Amino acid sequence: MRNLFTKTVAVLAIVAFCSLTIVPVGWAQEKSNEDMENTGTQYGLGVASFFSSLPYGAIKFAYATFGGIIGGFTYVLTAGNEKAARSVWDTSMRGTYVISPRHLKGEEPVRFFGVPPIRDEAPASTSMPEPSPAPAPPVPAPAPAP
Repeated sequence: MRNLFTKTVAVLAIVAFCSLTIVPVGWAQEKSNEDMENTGTQYGLGVASFFSSLPYGAIKFAYATFGGIIGGFTYVLTAGNEKAARSVWDTSMRGTYVISPRHLKGEEPVRFFGVPPIRDEAPASTSMPEPSPAPAPPVPAPAPAP
C-alpha cells in the first residue's frame, strides 16, 4: 500500500513539474484570430454549424446522389460522351457538404453547386491537318493621277 502511495506522489510531482515548465511555453506563442475569440462565440458557431449542417448535408447528399444517377443516364444517352456526363457530375457532386464555423463567419463560400476543377487538357490531335488560312484579298492599285 505504501508503495502505491509513493508511486502516485511521484507521478503527481512529475505532472506538476511538466505543467509548470512546458505549458507556459505554449501560452507564449502568438495567438491566431480564432484564439482571440471568446469561448462563447466559438461554442455558438460550433453549435450553429452542427445544426445547420444536418439539414444542409442531407439535402446536398440527396442532390449529389440524384446528380450521380442523372450523370450516368447522361453518359448512356449521349453514347458515352464523358464530357457531358462529367459536367453533370461536377455540378452535383462537388461543393460544400458540411457547414463549418468559417462558412458562418463568411471566410469561406458555401457552394451548393460544385465548381468543376481546372483541367489542363491539350486538344485532341486529329489525323487531318488544320486548314490553312484563306488568302488575303488583292489590294486595288491606286488610280493614276490626272
